[in-house]
Amino acid sequence: MKYVHEIKKALKEVYESKNYLLLTSVLAFIIFSFNILITNSKLIFSNFSFQLISSLLIGSFTSISNISLIFLILISILAGIVLSLSIFLVRRQVFSTVSIGSSSIFVSVLTPSCPSCAIGLLSILGLGSFVAVLPFKGLELGFLGVILLMITLIFLSVKINTKTCKR
Repeated sequence: MKYVHEIKKALKEVYESKNYLLLTSVLAFIIFSFNILITNSKLIFSNFSFQLISSLLIGSFTSISNISLIFLILISILAGIVLSLSIFLVRRQVFSTVSIGSSSIFVSVLTPSCPSCAIGLLSILGLGSFVAVLPFKGLELGFLGVILLMITLIFLSVKINTKTCKR
């Protein structure tokens, strides 16, 4: 319960400025779009058009299972929040906790919640068959991404709420 209070307090401080809300929204959309479009990168590069990109983004809502789509949206929003909190903190405390946020965002972007997307990304790393041996066929990676982002959100919130000097 202590951590929920810390997160609320930090979010209230950061989102006093509406610029951070806009930044969070843009970053969440970019992360969501990246996860959707990376699996179709060959198609996009061979026949690039904005209509194709928009069709792929809209079509993802029907082609991905509901639980995978929920994980992908949740991961995108959490990653946007974590990035915004990191930027806020960097601006306020000159480069102190960037490594905490960036490592969990890197893991969550490389392990999307959609198992079919994970196969595409993991195969780039040579780990495509790894998803087949998992009991929930890759949904574990979505849980891992959400858990890492929540832990990072807690650490960043505590860091934001810790005042080193009086304002």
